[in-house]
Amino acid sequence: MPMSPVVFYFESLKFKINANDHNPPHVHIEGRGAKIRINLLTLQFMDAKTGFSNRTLELILEEVTRRQNELTEEWRKYHEKD
Repeated sequence: MPMSPVVFYFESLKFKINANDHNPPHVHIEGRGAKIRINLLTLQFMDAKTGFSNRTLELILEEVTRRQNELTEEWRKYHEKD
């Protein structure tokens, strides 16, 4: 399995789940020279300084909220053992 599979792209941003990562379940968003992580349980940003504009952060949070189930399932594929 790849170390940082891209789950999807949105607005030129990559939404990734790292295969060898730590709890809590979260998604990495990268692009436009910036990056941030969002906790998939609470939908809270995990990083204070991001480099994204406030409008882009709003779009990111909207997209993660909309696709929370999909992202959580991807996290489980890599982190929950049978």
